Amino acid sequence: MRRSVLARVLTLAALFAAVGCGGYRTVERRLPAGPGWPADQPRVRLDSIVELDGKSGSGSSRFLRWLGEEDSATLRRFRRPYGVTWMGEQVIVADPDARRVARIAPRGRIAFSNDGLFRRPVGVAACLGGLVVSDAESGRVALLDAELELVRWLARDLERPTGIACAGQVVHVVETGRHRLLALDGEGGTKAIGGRGAEPGRFNFPTALAVDGAELLVGDTLNFRVQRIERFTGTFLDAFGRLGDAPGEMPRIKSVAVDRAGQVWVSDAHLDRVSLYDREGQLLVSIGRSGSGVGEFSFPAGIAAHADGRVAVVDSLNRRLQIFRVAGETPSPTGAMR
Repeated sequence: MRRSVLARVLTLAALFAAVGCGGYRTVERRLPAGPGWPADQPRVRLDSIVELDGKSGSGSSRFLRWLGEEDSATLRRFRRPYGVTWMGEQVIVADPDARRVARIAPRGRIAFSNDGLFRRPVGVAACLGGLVVSDAESGRVALLDAELELVRWLARDLERPTGIACAGQVVHVVETGRHRLLALDGEGGTKAIGGRGAEPGRFNFPTALAVDGAELLVGDTLNFRVQRIERFTGTFLDAFGRLGDAPGEMPRIKSVAVDRAGQVWVSDAHLDRVSLYDREGQLLVSIGRSGSGVGEFSFPAGIAAHADGRVAVVDSLNRRLQIFRVAGETPSPTGAMR
């Protein structure tokens, strides 16, 4: 990544969201005086905040009480949300501390997976006509139906499976404990890529994964980088990122996602920051800082991009989702999370 890009980065320190009784509206803070935004780089706006523990605020920082149909006891069943994916207009959240997966409908109704099914669900992806979930503690990968019922186990005896991404009928899994990627064909076939190391195409406790066409983007967490790998052959293509605490550096990657424009979103739990890159790995903008205010994070984890341009980020220790959109994308006029 060219160093000159860093000089053009403007960190968003705060974002605002305001809520009305029948829905919500977004407010984009005006840019301060200074270098401004390069014409070819995106601004990021906050569409909404979805509280998973029932909290509500006041004044200009009031949060969207999107889950209003559920009582407070149900809302507290979220303990440490981590993984996230979209299933149509529904949001699926994996909560390893609660040991369950939740399905959240657009008007807030929540369904949970059965107790005892998972020990520590971490990664989740919508594919194979249902949902694929990695259970890091039991070493298994499950296929659930749309009602969160177990269809079958796709893999067993893995060492800490975490990140999940799908391409057609193939499920790609990060096997963190063995420092490699697995491709599961849904019929019992498995292909492994990588192994431990710092060389291109090798990994050191990878945890995150996204599919970008014929390529995989791997959050190679303790090598402090994102690697781009050819999906079919496992060939190394490129990498970006390094250890540090400046914008564009990656001390603790937790998730990677690719939005509909091909831009790469990366969450970093050490910096409490989400960064946006172009396809070549050039840093476009870093969002957030440590805290519980609007646009702030406490352990940002899973990221999921919707086909309509929304990007959901799990703000794990604040127990909420923050929904972003690149400025210029048209938000939905409804109160549902669109």
